[in-house]
Amino acid sequence: MIIRKIRKENPSQRLIDEAISVMESGGAVIYPTDTIYGLGVNALDEKSVRKLFRIKGRAPDKPVSICVSKVSEIPRFSKPSEHAMEVIRRILPGPYTVLLEKRDLVPDILTGGSSKVGVRVPDDEICRGISAKFPVTATSANISGKQPSGNPHDIMEDLEVELVLDAGECDSTEPSTVVDLTVEPPSVLRIGRGDPEVIYRISRCMG
Repeated sequence: MIIRKIRKENPSQRLIDEAISVMESGGAVIYPTDTIYGLGVNALDEKSVRKLFRIKGRAPDKPVSICVSKVSEIPRFSKPSEHAMEVIRRILPGPYTVLLEKRDLVPDILTGGSSKVGVRVPDDEICRGISAKFPVTATSANISGKQPSGNPHDIMEDLEVELVLDAGECDSTEPSTVVDLTVEPPSVLRIGRGDPEVIYRISRCMG
């Protein structure tokens, strides 16, 4: 396990490139987000995704979300409606995961066999940097069923990964708010760090 200290603001491009290289080679990376630490592998590589499930001890029927570098990338991996994209542009980048119909490019193993995929565009330079070449998995860096920790050193004790991007203690251990944008009106499936009232207000204005 390699541990690299990284700044949240103006992170080193060399470290970003190192993380991309590790994942490109089938490795796993612990990385900070705008919510909690995430566990990242190349989300389009089935072998890497299987490895992530083993590392977390996650049941294969439990889906894993993806992180992409910018909002304009979302239609590459999912099929948002015009209304969904209007909502997305209002809330992302930010602490929200949006549930959308997936494209065939996204492996079924990632979504637990579901036709839908969760997508994040975090308000975080590191996340957007490491997902610039391919989408990375956006699941909390913890053993399944265990409360996530904001301390990267605690996380390292539980998870066997190739690289840790250590940006210090997280401000919060709340996950993202999950919003299903495949239904009208949008449905909030999990309340996390984002504000679900924002979703309701936007939906009412655009409905």
